[in-house]
Amino acid sequence: MRDADALHAFATLGWRNAAAQRAAIVARGGLYVLILVIWWQLWQATPLAELARSDVTAVGLLWYVAVTEWIVFAAGMPYREVEADIRDGRIATALTRPIPYGAAVLAQWAGEAAYRLLALGAIGFAAAFLLTGTVPVAMGRWPGIALAGILGTAALLLCQYAVGMAAAWSGVAAPLYWIWQKLLFVLGGLLMPLTLYPPGLRALADLTPFAAMLFAPASLAFDPAAAIAAVLAAQIAWLAVLAAGAALIDRAAIVRLLDRGG
Repeated sequence: MRDADALHAFATLGWRNAAAQRAAIVARGGLYVLILVIWWQLWQATPLAELARSDVTAVGLLWYVAVTEWIVFAAGMPYREVEADIRDGRIATALTRPIPYGAAVLAQWAGEAAYRLLALGAIGFAAAFLLTGTVPVAMGRWPGIALAGILGTAALLLCQYAVGMAAAWSGVAAPLYWIWQKLLFVLGGLLMPLTLYPPGLRALADLTPFAAMLFAPASLAFDPAAAIAAVLAAQIAWLAVLAAGAALIDRAAIVRLLDRGG
């Protein structure tokens, strides 16, 4: 019970920290809107009719990107905090606390991401509506999209924690993060639905957790036939895999840090 209360306190701290950073939210929101404006102009200028697919429209693609970018901006790049703790030796003190370092960090990140999901979700929805003049998604699908977005963000945070802990071996985590990020953008379908990928690349993406992070939630806004239950089930399965992987990396990294004296 004490651990649960402590984790709730860390999550609350994260929420309050994110809420206090008003300039950061404005900056993220502004960049988010700018990206949507750019892609709206691009999709409008693209001869989508040549795809011979009536389901691919500029409006649908814009709302798809609105969902994927919402998740990416909400997660941010918190791996740098873990990297800094390891590099500066602060993690040695954190490891002496009753609450496991990883649990405390992830709880605080969850609180921060929750606030950003709410704030940026409102900004993205308003921007996409003002740009397209319509909401091409049935109201009954939005709770599923919201839940899928939360699960996708949770998966991103687990990956970033693992990337940050990799600094226990390399000293820096940025190179690994950039590789991971590029894989996320391509295999996750950040700017284009995986259904438009060549079959081989689509099959490869489906074998990775990246599709569950971005494409799966956004597909619910892009494809009216996408099954919400199937999407959520796949995300939960990948979350279990990522959580197990992050736990193994966390354990190995802490052993290494203790062996070398923090």
